[in-house]
Amino acid sequence: MNIFLRGLLAGISRRRIETDVLTRGTGNRVEVSRPAPGLRILHLPCGWSHPPTRAGALSSLPRFIESARGLLAEEGSPYRIVSAHYWMSGSAARALFRETGRTLPIVFAYHTVEARKGEAPGAVPGGLPAARRSEEEAISREADRIVCFTAEDLSHTERIFPAVSGKGEVIPPGVDDAFRHPPSREEGRRRLGISPRAFLLLLAARPDPGKQIPEAVSAVFSLRRDVQADILLLVVGQGPPAEGTPEGVRYLGPVPHAEMPALYSAADAVLCPSLYESFGFVPLEAMASGVPVAVPESGYWGARVAAGGGGIAYPAGAPGGLARAIGSLYRDEQARRRMAEEGRRIAAEFTWERCTEAWAALLLSSARPGSRR
Repeated sequence: MNIFLRGLLAGISRRRIETDVLTRGTGNRVEVSRPAPGLRILHLPCGWSHPPTRAGALSSLPRFIESARGLLAEEGSPYRIVSAHYWMSGSAARALFRETGRTLPIVFAYHTVEARKGEAPGAVPGGLPAARRSEEEAISREADRIVCFTAEDLSHTERIFPAVSGKGEVIPPGVDDAFRHPPSREEGRRRLGISPRAFLLLLAARPDPGKQIPEAVSAVFSLRRDVQADILLLVVGQGPPAEGTPEGVRYLGPVPHAEMPALYSAADAVLCPSLYESFGFVPLEAMASGVPVAVPESGYWGARVAAGGGGIAYPAGAPGGLARAIGSLYRDEQARRRMAEEGRRIAAEFTWERCTEAWAALLLSSARPGSRR
């Protein structure tokens, strides 16, 4: 979500829409930064000194809301509209601009819906499903507009929350130009110290059972055993498991987003085995970089790949589905080249210019009359 918000806010700034971003801080006072013209980031005290668990984030939400109320009382409320992203931010928006009588239009983006995560095959319930589902349902009623990244996600959201019907908007995100012009394959591998002859797979995901990282590791191990070749999987976003690192797998831990283009360019294919994504930036960034993807048939990217290429869509529930997809990519270099070009054509549709133009139009059309804030 941080990737999306950075791209969105940069575009909103270019359109001269003054924006204050209220976010959690780690200090005892409000800290303000101004990263772009017309954009203020206000880090509000919320009772933590470092990023907590999700349960800790929820427990600190009342303190964040209290800090935001104090800020609004001190500065007044010059705002014309509120845009909230993710359910905890939506909960704060409700508390600040619905329950207090200080009413402003709310434009909300779920990014992920807890009920849909629970529907995914083999999904493991999260730690906050009851509280989250209750808040997400309330937001569906009280938000004035709901934004989803794809028509498929909007349709599922309307099914789960009928109150969304009639106020949903589909606005696809963009992809940073750095992924369209990544370093060369040779340079990417040089930075990683990986042989040009290795068949390199990349998987980028945060630690989450639904991301299917152990299943991907197992699929790669199976292929290595069958073909007896130099096949390597890079896992970005988490460290090695407690039981140790399997042969042929390298865990890189969290990697700054600015370094990701070089990782994509080094790869022969990108694995995207997540059971549920409301959108999925990894397949988009891979395609923009000219790298084939392996994605489950279900979901937005499975449908896009099946219709327009750019990789292989495999049946997620079928035993060995991902391993067979990886094997097909490994054995057919000509197909990988074709998929690379197909992916670039698909990724060309997704620009921050189009995304922020649509968001700006929605915000301005939904806002109270007044200044561009």
